[in-house]
Amino acid sequence: SSGINAEYGEEIQIYKPLQDYLTGDYQAAFSELKRSRTLEWRLNLGFVELDLEFANRTLSFTVSPVQATIILCFEDTDKCHADSISNTVGLSLSQTRKKLAFWVTNGVLKESSKDMFELETEVKQTQQVVVEEMDSAMVKIEQVREEELEGFTFYVMGVINQSGQVTVERIHKLLSLVLYDSVAGQLTVEEVKTFLDKKVKQKLLVYAGGVYKKPK
Repeated sequence: SSGINAEYGEEIQIYKPLQDYLTGDYQAAFSELKRSRTLEWRLNLGFVELDLEFANRTLSFTVSPVQATIILCFEDTDKCHADSISNTVGLSLSQTRKKLAFWVTNGVLKESSKDMFELETEVKQTQQVVVEEMDSAMVKIEQVREEELEGFTFYVMGVINQSGQVTVERIHKLLSLVLYDSVAGQLTVEEVKTFLDKKVKQKLLVYAGGVYKKPK
């Protein structure tokens, strides 16, 4: 399924051949391999590495999936209108222009007329590798992790009820088994501790002597 980008509040689309593959062949193969699990695509997360070839040099970029989709709109054409790009990626025109500014700033595109963007044939960019600042993407990943752990609150409380008390390491081991293929990456002990400490603040647990347990 398509990912919903909380920053924009709209449905994000990525490079269509890739999106078709992910939601088609890849998803079918995954379902066949792991029949008890399903995939939910977060298309606004992660990053894409691209090599763009120009007349005078090749530049490498590390960008968000949305930025990659925007520049790939120029794969078969030298010019593209912002409205067309907006429709392709599922963003408003103003949001699309903000994204296009990244490519203009890095000398890949130029605005040849109002809302019409054109590929540069040569680039003056001095950096060989350009990395887009993706702090917002990292925030989203943290939000995904928080939502995942919150979804296991009942499970964790059940484990603690049954055991009487548990260490953060044990909860981490148990949750790692079910979150091993999370889009937020490998679960860390620190993330589990933050989750459990939050439950302490909510007075659902108490922490003493290196273990978590239910309050009396």
